[in-house]
Amino acid sequence: MHYRSQFRADVRAALQADPLLAGITYLSAWAENIDPDTLPVMGVVTPSERSRVESHTSVEKGTLLQVVLKRRGDEDIEDDLDDDTAVIEATVIAALRTLQTQCVLEETTTVVDGSGGRRIGTATLSFRVTTWRAGP
Repeated sequence: MHYRSQFRADVRAALQADPLLAGITYLSAWAENIDPDTLPVMGVVTPSERSRVESHTSVEKGTLLQVVLKRRGDEDIEDDLDDDTAVIEATVIAALRTLQTQCVLEETTTVVDGSGGRRIGTATLSFRVTTWRAGP
C-alpha cells in the first residue's frame, strides 16, 4: 500500500474508533452538494505533497492530509464544530505521529451556511505529515 493510502486508512480507522465521533458517515470523496439527510459526513484526503531533497539518498515528503467534517446544527453549530475539531486534531496526531513521522495541524477552517433553525457547518483540518523516504 502506498504511504499516502496508509495515512488515509490509519486516520479513518482512528476516527471511526473514537466514540466521540460516533454516528458519522465516512466517505472517501464527495461532490460539493451533499443531501442534508446524509449528514454528518467526514472524509480524509491527501490533495498535495511537497518534496525536498535531503541528501543523495533521502527525500523529505510533506504530505497535506485534510479531514473534512460536514454536519447539521442550530445556532450553536460553531461550538459543535469546535468540539469536533478538538477531538479530530488529537485523534489524527495520535494516529500518525511516530519517531519517523511528524504530524502537525497547520490550519483549521470552519464555514457555516444557512440561517434559521437548521444550519450546515463544515470544518476542514489541514495537517502536514512529514516523512523521510529513500532518495530520488
